[in-house]
Amino acid sequence: MGENKSFNSDEFSAVPLAKIPCGGELCVAVFIKIGDKFIKFKEKGDAIPEDKYNYFMSKNVTHLFVAVGEYQIFTDWLNQARTEQIEEVVADIGEEHRDIAVAQQDIKEKVYEVFLDEDLSNETVQILQTQVQNFVTEIKATKNETRADLFAKLSSQHNTIAEHSMNVANLSLFLAMTVGHGHQHVLENLYLGALFHDYGKAKIPPQILENPSSVSYAQAISDHPEKGYEMLKKSKEIPKQALTIVLEHHEQFAGAGYPKGLTGDQIYGLSKIVTIANVFDNVAMENRRTPKTMYRAAIKVLEYDKGKQFDPEIMPRIIDSLKLSFGNFVRNRQPKNSSTTA
Repeated sequence: MGENKSFNSDEFSAVPLAKIPCGGELCVAVFIKIGDKFIKFKEKGDAIPEDKYNYFMSKNVTHLFVAVGEYQIFTDWLNQARTEQIEEVVADIGEEHRDIAVAQQDIKEKVYEVFLDEDLSNETVQILQTQVQNFVTEIKATKNETRADLFAKLSSQHNTIAEHSMNVANLSLFLAMTVGHGHQHVLENLYLGALFHDYGKAKIPPQILENPSSVSYAQAISDHPEKGYEMLKKSKEIPKQALTIVLEHHEQFAGAGYPKGLTGDQIYGLSKIVTIANVFDNVAMENRRTPKTMYRAAIKVLEYDKGKQFDPEIMPRIIDSLKLSFGNFVRNRQPKNSSTTA
């Protein structure tokens, strides 16, 4: 952290942290405000790393500050960065899917806002629900054969809690459609629950996060599904189905999960899908230094599970789809009337 110096408040303008791209090189120096002091946080050309975003979420830091004279420069840079992020996605998924790229960017900014804010407002939830509805509608309108590739290209390799939540939501939507879910409201509830699944983790106090070897940290991690559920249910706008996903996303098929140790069909069907997506993305991020094999490593974890964490009834179709879309496997030719594997 930079220079600790007192400035007059009228020398600075607030900028929303949710709109600052993770890893982007800042066009001007940015400051944080502690008490009545503005402290230089990053110089021009620096980037805000993932761990700082997660720290800011735990501290509910919603804004950084730039010098008044550089505010327009910074605002123009934010707009340009947003455009560049959208164009980068469009280049991957095709001009015909531009609406999907825009919808993803809108959701990502709103998810960052959700995790950074101290309290969740009904207005924010309503906006997010509308964005999710639009995104699900756009995805359902795509051809089945293009969805797998599309979802793989939408995956972020930034490992903030917010972007992990985006990855899990996207993957959950893909897997749900793979196993036969097609109802608009079901898919919206699934997506919303996946976006919020780590809300309780984002609100773990920073003093606990700073000591991952402590008993308090282990307890906070164990408690985060229930904590997230309790905080989110205060909003009357979040559907019960989405709240159930938040509560159950660490339950395991054989009963070794938490918080309630549910087994088999005691676990909500959509929760089972988010659990798979959550583990997949976590393992992929652990292996992102080797991008060519990161998804194969995640697929291998799912394959070796054998009914411990995941419902074995849905896993063959899910693994097959993941191999084809994320693992770059080639589908084997099968004799007529035989089962298909990758």
